[in-house]
This record gives sequence, structure tokens and C-alpha cells, in this order.
Amino acid sequence: MPARTVVQTIAGATLGLSASLPATYDQAGYEASAMVYTDIAEIDDFGPHGMKATITEFTPVSTGVVAKMKGSKNYGTMALSIGSIPSNAGQALLETAAESNNHFSAKYSYPDGEVHYLDVVVATKEYRDGSVNNASKIGVDLGICRKPVVVAAV
Repeated sequence: MPARTVVQTIAGATLGLSASLPATYDQAGYEASAMVYTDIAEIDDFGPHGMKATITEFTPVSTGVVAKMKGSKNYGTMALSIGSIPSNAGQALLETAAESNNHFSAKYSYPDGEVHYLDVVVATKEYRDGSVNNASKIGVDLGICRKPVVVAAV
């Protein structure tokens, strides 16, 4: 499948959460009929996600030059900013996930049809109330536990 060839806006992107885990952590597993994703309403900002490697350093006395190597990989934390609607089924599922130690599955759908499937834990769910002119929001951090499964738009 071809990758995107132009920049796109995120307008229209969605994020769904599932308490089910796939039988296999690949496209077929995440798209199995048993997987049901509940959309999370009113996401204001998805935040970043992707791989970041630890850089390990050492300095050989013979050269005095710092040598660098890639160490462990971390697939990041998606920091969501969400307009608070406690009655929304997706936001209610986030509340459940925040109190759980279980992994959840997430489906991040871009407007052009590209999809990122994620294995996540909900690490943070906090109220982000501000001043008189701020919307009532929640902040949710999704700790990504595996390499995302990226499915290009058809």
C-alpha cells in the first residue's frame, strides 16, 4: 500500500478505545470482528506518539571521543487533551482504563484512511480546569507499550 504523499490536517481524525486485546498484534488481529472500538469524543489535541531510543554513551580513554549507541526503545506516551463529557462512552471507558492495570487497544484513524493500532495503558487521567474562559477538559496519557501497527490508506 502506498504511503501518504502530501501533508494533511488532522481535522476529522478519531481515536477509539477497546478493552479487548487482539489475538495477534498485527493488522489482522486489530481488525478482527471481535475487536470493538469506542470513539472518544471531543479530543482537542492528540499529542505525539512514535519511537524514541535511549542513547547510551561511553568514552574510551584511548580516543577521548564520546561513543554513542542506540539502547532501549520507547514508543512514547500520547498526551491527549479532551473536552470533558463524562456521559460519552469513550470517555467513560478511559475512566475505567485509568483505574485498571490492564492493557487496552486503541485505533487512531487519520482523515485520509491511514490507521495506527496501539497497545496502551492509561497512565494519567486528570481534570484540567482553568480560568473563567477555559473549557472543562481532561488530560489523558496513553502509554504505548508496543510498536504501533500502521496501516496505510487504501
